[in-house]
Amino acid sequence: MLDTQGKPILLCSNNSNTSHIYDLPSFSERGKIFSKEEIRSIQTGPNGLFFTGDGSGELKVWKWS
Repeated sequence: MLDTQGKPILLCSNNSNTSHIYDLPSFSERGKIFSKEEIRSIQTGPNGLFFTGDGSGELKVWKWS
């Protein structure tokens, strides 16, 4: 997906409660997103929104700022 400045990024989750955010193409870690349980789904949306769903069924809406 793209951040608010139009730069490409990658959101990556594994079997932990953390998703990592990487700048592309360098793969430099830019930040982390934390959840109550493992993040099982990440979906992009319009206007800088993205969504995460975790193992507890919780859905979070995020916005780049």
